[in-house]
Amino acid sequence: MATAGNPWGWFLGYLILGVAGSLVSGSCSQIINGEDCSPHSQPWQAALVMENELFCSGVLVHPQWVLSAAHCFQNSYTIGLGLHSLEADQEPGSQMVEASLSVRHPEYNRPLLANDLMLIKLDESVSESDTIRSISIASQCPTAGNSCLVSGWGLLANGRMPTVLQCVNVSVVSEEVCSKLYDPLYHPSMFCAGGGHDQKDSCNGDSGGPLICNGYLQGLVSFGKAPCGQVGVPGVYTNLCKFTEWIEKTVQAS
Repeated sequence: MATAGNPWGWFLGYLILGVAGSLVSGSCSQIINGEDCSPHSQPWQAALVMENELFCSGVLVHPQWVLSAAHCFQNSYTIGLGLHSLEADQEPGSQMVEASLSVRHPEYNRPLLANDLMLIKLDESVSESDTIRSISIASQCPTAGNSCLVSGWGLLANGRMPTVLQCVNVSVVSEEVCSKLYDPLYHPSMFCAGGGHDQKDSCNGDSGGPLICNGYLQGLVSFGKAPCGQVGVPGVYTNLCKFTEWIEKTVQAS
């Protein structure tokens, strides 16, 4: 599957104004100053593609359900699972699955990106394996200082698309710091991570991708200030501990 050019050109134009600096969906959405993930070390990672180009990421949370950011909503989806490289036409252990049903959180607010999550139902369940596996959602909310892992195929710091899945470790930022940095956009459905002196961050193309803390899915890449990877400016993630009941009810009802 090829990823020609930068599929995020249209999305980078979506800037949120009225706050100091420009904000861009996708937690600024590239993996900044990360490294190649070990192949298939993130078997829950999902690639949302359109016309063979990545436009968002997601997370397999059930054999028939992928969780992603609500701002990634489309009428239908092709979802790649078990992928490490986006350039391989048929990667061993991978699967491309169609999906036509997606459910955005009922209180999702597009301009402000509050409650930025949706569930996508795959047209058929997938069999879990060494390369494809669901992950459990954290029931506890994140703690400031926790080291967590973000992964994605978004733009690199040099502006190029990576050939393989990228991983980066970021630290959770306190709610007090996060709310001040993103006032008046901050909402309890969000939390911040990154912004350290190592300038590690997520950026364009990683929207909806996973932030893993202590082996559990803690957040989804949502948005951040442009340019990505600024010291003292963390990215914003959907705070999934706030939505476990809604996720469970939606999966059971559909």
